[in-house]
Amino acid sequence: MERVIQFLERHLLPVVRIIAEQRHLQALRDGIVSTVPLLLIGSSFLICAFPPIPYLARLVDPYVSALLAVVNATFGIMGLVASFSIAYSLAAYYAIDALSSGLLSVSAFILASPFTKEGHIDSGLMGSKGLFVAMIIGLLVVEVQRFMIKKNIIIKMPEGVPLSVGRSFAVLLPGVVILVSIFIINVMLAKIGEGSIPEVINRVVTAPLLHLGGTLPAVLIAVFAIQLLWCFGIHGQALVGTGVMAPIWLAFTQQNAVAKMAGEAVPNIICQQFIDVFILIGGSGTTLALAVLLFTTVKSNQLKALGRTSLLPGIFNINEPIIFGMPIVMNPIMIIPFIVAPLLCIITTYLFMTSGFVDKPYALAPWTTPAFVSGFLVTGDWKGTALQVLNFIISGIIYYPFLKIWDENKVKEEQEKISAEQMNNQLPQE
Repeated sequence: MERVIQFLERHLLPVVRIIAEQRHLQALRDGIVSTVPLLLIGSSFLICAFPPIPYLARLVDPYVSALLAVVNATFGIMGLVASFSIAYSLAAYYAIDALSSGLLSVSAFILASPFTKEGHIDSGLMGSKGLFVAMIIGLLVVEVQRFMIKKNIIIKMPEGVPLSVGRSFAVLLPGVVILVSIFIINVMLAKIGEGSIPEVINRVVTAPLLHLGGTLPAVLIAVFAIQLLWCFGIHGQALVGTGVMAPIWLAFTQQNAVAKMAGEAVPNIICQQFIDVFILIGGSGTTLALAVLLFTTVKSNQLKALGRTSLLPGIFNINEPIIFGMPIVMNPIMIIPFIVAPLLCIITTYLFMTSGFVDKPYALAPWTTPAFVSGFLVTGDWKGTALQVLNFIISGIIYYPFLKIWDENKVKEEQEKISAEQMNNQLPQE
């Protein structure tokens, strides 16, 4: 095991660090994260519009349309918000005017979207349907703007002109180039019968990614990568979960919410809630059961103290005390269940939802929502909580034998330390 760890340290970690510091991935991660507060607000109103208790459902029935208006105003603009925030984040990295870049990206995103014969914007592309379009346009807008600034192809105002005015004129030429280019490309695509820029992107990029990202093998690979990175002290959820997979999982989240609002069957098993609610119970590694075992079964004084300090954060899915305090990082014994437990929970959850025994999730809950509450909230089904309990038990069974080994090692270390201290105390003082 130590040889494997050394090999991964030597060959994997340098690659991971390069990926983690890649500016475009950072911009995508920050831009996608910025949409989450809106989605959480929208999910709250979605749960209120379709409460899982029949009595409450009858009470809110007259207000469903008003509640769903809030859902549309949050879920329905995910792509639009992302087009601004992704460009803003990347421009800030390059130290160019982030606000102008964000606004220019929004304008380019709307211009790229197809219009109806009456001149109205296709509102469907403002949500998750246009998310990947927003990502690509947001990055390209900033890169074009940066290139023109670097080559000094901008309008410079004389000294004494207010800074805000100078920035406005500096973005003028890049803005003209970007918007005219998008207009020309859209016209050309329409002439050759290929539709519009979003239609081409969705056909060539989005559809294959969504098809791949919504499969069980893809989720297993993604979560395996998240867990493996955590084993080396790298925030795998931020790098892979948020930075790479979040656009795909959140797109499925919005599709589920739209289907629920329309009274249709919820289409997707894999989505952001699938990971946050049913897999990351206690945090990455499904460690809530481990926190309970630390609190109740260990003999080591160090692990007992860790159990007392880690249980409450674990209830709210915060497990850094366990990951770095146990530690799990670089621990050849605890790495095994830390990787295996969430993978088995993925398979269990997928099978139960595929069979129809547990309803598919349609609402997004904050990641800090305690387990056994969140399962009910996101599915509107008490069996969602039952599935969380089952995953909790499964992860506990997986962790227990490895924890016993680690506990015995720690007890032995503590006894040896006590014996050494006693021997030192018995030595004659000079």
